[in-house]
Amino acid sequence: MTSTSANGAAAPSLLKTGLVLGLLSTLGPLAIDLYLPAFPMVAHDLAASPAEVQRSLSIFFLALAAAQIPFGTLGDRFGRKRPLYAGLALFVIASAGCALAINAQSLILLRFIQGFGVCAGTAISRAMIRDLHTGHQAARLLAFSFLIIGISPVLAPVLGSALLMIGGWRMMFWLLAGLGLAGMLLAALALPESLPAERRIAPNIGAMLHSYSTLLGNPRFIAAAAAAGLATTVPYAFVTAAPFLFTRHFHLQPMQYSLLLGAAAICSIGTTQLSPRLMKHLGPKRLLMLITMAGPLVALLMAALSLTGLMPLALFQLLVMAMFGLVGLMLTPAAITALDAAQAAGAAAALLGTLQLVITALASALISLFAASTPVPLSLLLLGVFIIAHLCVRVAFRSR
Repeated sequence: MTSTSANGAAAPSLLKTGLVLGLLSTLGPLAIDLYLPAFPMVAHDLAASPAEVQRSLSIFFLALAAAQIPFGTLGDRFGRKRPLYAGLALFVIASAGCALAINAQSLILLRFIQGFGVCAGTAISRAMIRDLHTGHQAARLLAFSFLIIGISPVLAPVLGSALLMIGGWRMMFWLLAGLGLAGMLLAALALPESLPAERRIAPNIGAMLHSYSTLLGNPRFIAAAAAAGLATTVPYAFVTAAPFLFTRHFHLQPMQYSLLLGAAAICSIGTTQLSPRLMKHLGPKRLLMLITMAGPLVALLMAALSLTGLMPLALFQLLVMAMFGLVGLMLTPAAITALDAAQAAGAAAALLGTLQLVITALASALISLFAASTPVPLSLLLLGVFIIAHLCVRVAFRSR
């Protein structure tokens, strides 16, 4: 049976497309997670302060947020593949530059360029999913790409540590450059141009601004995108607090809490793959309502047990895994609801990505203001996240 795309054309194999789009989307997370174990060595080799090395990561996030809308706009104007090739080429050149960096300032600049270029993989991939499929099929494709992305935080730190022992931190950037080239080759061989010329937006600023103003005036899109952003907030807020929380409150060593973080990530990966099936049987509205009602109960239980001092490590880990599992169930239907509410897929994918990054960055910054000596601040933040997400879901499905 031939799969049909959102625009009526025959769509390529779901498995092949999902694999390629997932690999393209995971270049950004990989460029983050692979790099984390290298911080001390980078600081030593470049005679840089820890703050300067940390800035090279922060600037990467800034570039990811800044590049979403430009690549979404270019994708709507010129088709999906040309902006994708341009972004990946920029990523490859900047990755090679990072491998040759001679000081912290050049590394920070090149990391910004690298983050800007790799954003094409995320923004264009989501737009292509919306071009090719809607509804359940789009959810399956998006969930499969999330499966590939979800492997990164589990395996990348281990791979990064191995590369440090074999060839140092510069080898990580040569590997990223090679992966960028591989991504360009895969896109050329395995991906179709999903946006035909007749559906592209005319090359004028007014039309492009109209696309984004239409999205910003679409309550269903904004509410669903906010819900997706709040879903990604949960793991990022936890990761922000986890190193201090596990070492100060539960007195664990880095290797011990890394294994616990990996278990939570695997839980999220598993439920992400279950999400399309539940979405098909329950519908996105009912599924999201159930998730956003269960989330506050888990967060409230975590907060109550933490306040009473009755929170053993095993129970805390179970509650964390439950939250990560809820996030895995929530992200796909929220993102698909947002994309299905829009006409210009590139603009929608870009604005969705920008909102997710902004909401996640704000929540991570908020949790970093509190001393993570107990799980209470984290529990209360996550309680608020799920409550706001529930309100967003109500608004999304109330709006027509």
